[in-house]
Amino acid sequence: MREYDASRVAVPAGAQRPPRRGARADRAFTANVLGTLALTVADRVSIGAARVARHGANAPAALVTLLWYPDRPIAFLADRLRITHPGAVQLVDRLEKDGLVDRIPALDGRTKLLALTPGGERVALEVLGARRDVLERAVSALGDAQVRALADAAGAMLEAITDDLLTSEYMCRMCDELACPDARCPVERAEPAPPHRRGTGYGVPDPAPPNSGRTKVGLSVTSAPRGG
Repeated sequence: MREYDASRVAVPAGAQRPPRRGARADRAFTANVLGTLALTVADRVSIGAARVARHGANAPAALVTLLWYPDRPIAFLADRLRITHPGAVQLVDRLEKDGLVDRIPALDGRTKLLALTPGGERVALEVLGARRDVLERAVSALGDAQVRALADAAGAMLEAITDDLLTSEYMCRMCDELACPDARCPVERAEPAPPHRRGTGYGVPDPAPPNSGRTKVGLSVTSAPRGG
């Protein structure tokens, strides 16, 4: 076994060495820091969400997907999570056995649609809460102006890497749709979703102000009863 020799430490011959100064150096440094941040955030969100949802790595995204996209067939879930149909069936079997998902007959009498149970909705919201905790901790280091600048920069990067509809759906599989209004969503701008693939968070208006005669119920807005 060869002993460690500090004098032998050197940059591998094939390693790409960016310049030390100038715009290219800034871009290389920023890209590396972004990669570290993205990986750290993804790791921590995955750990927190998996702890809440159990049932494997795809369970958190499955629950969040069904929160925003109820009454969809297993094929839709498999496409959105980019897993095989048999894998989606096994995942739904586990979630159903745990009382988190129901299979509901469709109008054609043959297809089964997926919907969260009340317990499944609660766990899905807990998954989003665990994700939010990680993200808010990271964003808390920024001032208001920095937050706005980050939103603009992150939005531009998301638009640049949104390749097609299926890619956009996979990118947003863990999104809190109520935190991302349609008009501001960079992924929606890059690849608008057709109406039949939009979720319950799409087009939800902001809560009405107090005493406006409208009340928000669940994910929909309904008119409050009028006095006689």
